[in-house]
Amino acid sequence: MSNPFESLKNVFFVFAVILIAGTVGYRWLEGFNWLQSFYMVIQTVSTVGFNEVGPLSTGGIWFTIALIAGSFGTFAYGAGLLAQLAIDGKVQLYLRTKRLERKVEKLNNHTIVCGLGRNGRQVVSKLKAYGVQVVVLELEEERANRYRAELDGVVVLIGDATNDEILEKANITHASGLVAALASDTDNLFVVISARQLNPKLVIGARANTESTEKKLLAAGANYTVSPNLVGGSHLAHNLMNPGVMNFLDHLSVGGSSATNIEEIVVDELPEEMSSCNIKDLKIRQQTGCTVIGYVDESGELVVNPSPDFKVAPHSKLYVLGNDEQIRAFRNWFNKQTQAS
Repeated sequence: MSNPFESLKNVFFVFAVILIAGTVGYRWLEGFNWLQSFYMVIQTVSTVGFNEVGPLSTGGIWFTIALIAGSFGTFAYGAGLLAQLAIDGKVQLYLRTKRLERKVEKLNNHTIVCGLGRNGRQVVSKLKAYGVQVVVLELEEERANRYRAELDGVVVLIGDATNDEILEKANITHASGLVAALASDTDNLFVVISARQLNPKLVIGARANTESTEKKLLAAGANYTVSPNLVGGSHLAHNLMNPGVMNFLDHLSVGGSSATNIEEIVVDELPEEMSSCNIKDLKIRQQTGCTVIGYVDESGELVVNPSPDFKVAPHSKLYVLGNDEQIRAFRNWFNKQTQAS
């Protein structure tokens, strides 16, 4: 956002010129010393009406008239600018934006969400439920204000997410993730390219409207893509054929207030002695009540419902399922293990 005080710089510049020119003018026309000349200028432009330092020549009188006219015009223009800034709220918006930018500068491991469309708002809602710090980039201020209640506790910056400067204001170099949820595939592609250049370690998710765009987004640096159109159609078909199964899956969540949640374990974050043992030896179910439902090895191959005797390996991941209470117990258990390592 442009600085609304920039427009006042010209006013202050003109006023400074008037002071300097007036001082030099009185010094040259009337022969006053520098202090007397400056005093005459201040007295003239402020219209306080004190006595003159000395009688003025005809040239000095005309010079004073010109000085009064010039300073009055400058003051009137400046007052008009101040009134306009106060009425249209640009000053308040600018100060609020600067305050938010200073807040964002202190964030670390936050997630940036680009776009406040339907998909963007859903992403923000889920991330908030998961306890993630979120920074939203939205081009339209009116839209951001419309959903202000939903965005309680979320930092919203107004600007074009395809602009590197806006991404930098969102402190992208210290962010852990970014979701490009803009309506245009082209805009999402630009966001992914810029984000990957600004933070090579960033986990980037992007919305794609077509399969061909998905490939381009992945090639540009996105870690994953989601096509709302394809997912929506698939979901409708599965609901038609297996409504009970889909109802169950709809109640699953990756965090937040859902009754049933799925959590991920990065094996490398566990103590060394636990990174190459059997699942039963981890005692996840005994300690937390959660059930291990999946295992992904280093190559990305998925094993569904691995047996208790299944041996985990470094650079792999485990997925556990549990209710709210069990997931809380799991998080406490996992935090203790990672701290111990």
